[in-house]
Amino acid sequence: MSQTPDKTTSRELLQKAAQCYLDAGWLAEACRVWEQIGEYQQAAESYEQLSNWSKAAHCYQQTQNWSNAARCYLMCKQPQAAADCWLQARETLKASWIWADNLQQTYRVQAELSNFVAETETEALEIELITARCEASSGKKAESAIRLKEQLEPLLKQPQKHLYEWALKIASTLTRPDLTALIYATAYRAKIPNVCQEWEEWAICTLGDATGIPKEESAEELATDEFEVVTVNRKGEIIKRVWQQAKYFSEPLGNGISIEMVYIPGGTFIMGSPEEEKDSDDSERPQHQVTVQPFYMGKYQVTQAQWLAVANLPKIERDLDADPSYFKGENRPVESVSWNDAVEFCARLSLATRKEYRLPSEAQWEYAVRAGTTTPFHYGETITSDLANYHASSYTYADEPTGESRRQETTPVGSFPPNGFGLYDMHGNIEEWCADPWHDGYERAPQDGRVWLNNGNDNYSHVLRGGSWSNYSRVCRSGFRLNYGRRGNINFNVGFRVCCVVGRT
Repeated sequence: MSQTPDKTTSRELLQKAAQCYLDAGWLAEACRVWEQIGEYQQAAESYEQLSNWSKAAHCYQQTQNWSNAARCYLMCKQPQAAADCWLQARETLKASWIWADNLQQTYRVQAELSNFVAETETEALEIELITARCEASSGKKAESAIRLKEQLEPLLKQPQKHLYEWALKIASTLTRPDLTALIYATAYRAKIPNVCQEWEEWAICTLGDATGIPKEESAEELATDEFEVVTVNRKGEIIKRVWQQAKYFSEPLGNGISIEMVYIPGGTFIMGSPEEEKDSDDSERPQHQVTVQPFYMGKYQVTQAQWLAVANLPKIERDLDADPSYFKGENRPVESVSWNDAVEFCARLSLATRKEYRLPSEAQWEYAVRAGTTTPFHYGETITSDLANYHASSYTYADEPTGESRRQETTPVGSFPPNGFGLYDMHGNIEEWCADPWHDGYERAPQDGRVWLNNGNDNYSHVLRGGSWSNYSRVCRSGFRLNYGRRGNINFNVGFRVCCVVGRT
């Protein structure tokens, strides 16, 4: 009479059976046996070989390998189960990404993030990407795009595959091939495995051609420009002349048109105006220290010739009027363009050049206009109509005489002396769009020069800087800020200049 094998003997026999199934290539049968005897890790790994992601996820759950279970649930398109597993793994942000991306449960994400404090740079970056994904889903596409651009530098320092996958998904959701190309370029510089092949496949599929690998351009290899910087006293009299140099590159746009981009060295400055500065107000305070990384900025305001060249490039999100300006002239600044138009210009230029062009942050703009000065104007204590195009005929800022108002219209860019960085028309001619939405003051403003997005106003109104041909000199001050209302507004005293990120060339 045969005896029933004990549990140990039975387990050994089943293990042998599983091995035989494995040797015969019958993975499904082997998995069934491994599950029967509780060898869930082996079963899960084999189910993955069979691409049976649901079974693999179940087996990983049995071993409490929550991360692998989440990954497999995503493979079989069960995002809710994946999010539950990430929570079990105490990966709250990865669960939040699934709620934001796959499930579009924006309110749940907001509730979860409101109580989450980032403890590492990776977690801080994940929060920004999750927020950008929520913005993309809720119709705040411009804000999402700006936030995503702001994460390129942190991404470069965080060579983790999932971060780039998240960023690429956001760019795809926004239908922004320019951002996709920039993210691939950043991933290449961060040495993410296989990114070159992925980038090329995407480029051929999307653009019909491979993009090539970007070459980082160092400031030492740029051309050099020499210029004279003047300083005036309260009477508007020139009291100092200094010759300075700046490095720059020219971005060709075709037909002999180019944009000259000046290298702005990084540094720390005091942003805002002191209370004792004439005509300053509370929106320019509190003064606070800001550290800005190096960047490139347009030597001039974008001209009508440059606008026409870029307006003829392929559309990204919106149509552009090829000739919107009220005051005509190829070398005059383009005006009568909205904030949305300026963002579209930057997107088209970015895609065409494989560089990251965008509107400057408000901190970058003020750092650039001051160029190391702390006076109301980069020229000194005041300005005159010999130094800038503004409404000079009836109002004076300090002790200077009234001046010429030039028939109340724009002038060709570069008509007046530059500042210490080699930038022209930073005071007057046209007001310039910044990337930031309006804030009533600088309480809790970023101290690293980035775009300050959240303002509790749906980010509809954006900041203008610099003053224009129609403004008094007080509006042309380095610290002056103007709330222009809706980002779709246009006016014939409003234009912009562009920035380009160092290392994106």
